[in-house]
Amino acid sequence: MLPCIVCGTVLQNTVADVDNQPSKGTEFQTYGHYGSTFWDSFQGEEIVINVCDKCLRAHTDRIGRQKRYVNIMAAGVRVGRQWVNRALVPWFDGPEDDDRLNIEPEDIGVMFGTRVEWVEHWAAIKSEIEGSTP
Repeated sequence: MLPCIVCGTVLQNTVADVDNQPSKGTEFQTYGHYGSTFWDSFQGEEIVINVCDKCLRAHTDRIGRQKRYVNIMAAGVRVGRQWVNRALVPWFDGPEDDDRLNIEPEDIGVMFGTRVEWVEHWAAIKSEIEGSTP
């Protein structure tokens, strides 16, 4: 386990067989960022840091929130997600945006954009939903 990068607190692992699943903290991973003089991997490596919840709460003025995907739903079942790039907004302590893309069961698995990912067993879900449709 990695300690909090801010205060050095040792974080316990919440899942025994996972390398880094911090309890009372959040793991952050990045391949880097164009413009960084510290880290920007072109070989597929990431750096990983943990920040404890106490440090996150103490510095919410330095945190932003950004919607990265919306769930794709069919007949009330999550069947995938569509990646979006919403504007970065200042941190606010409130519920997440619950917008979603609702599709018809026959559209499950049909690619309608390069930014769509279907859940692993989408074909079985589609068959089940279509089989239950009157």
